[in-house]
Amino acid sequence: MSFDPEIITGVCGYMNANQAENNLVMVQWLGGLREATSATMVGFDETGVDFSARVGDEDTAVRLPWTREISTRDEVREQLFSLLDRALAAYEP
Repeated sequence: MSFDPEIITGVCGYMNANQAENNLVMVQWLGGLREATSATMVGFDETGVDFSARVGDEDTAVRLPWTREISTRDEVREQLFSLLDRALAAYEP
């Protein structure tokens, strides 16, 4: 099963407009790109979420896996909270 493109566009739009700082924290601390200065959510599927991270003058693709395979919009939200919780737990100022 794949997600409806409208759901992907809606979730990515929300995350990029309202949660940009959280996107960056997830990419820096779970994606291993501490030097990233921004991160844009570009998509997701049943197994993970995709970001485009700005590192210096280049954009770098970053894929973060979900903790399990998912199939609903509610599960996307649940998994994003899980990723953020893990990123914040790993955060070192």
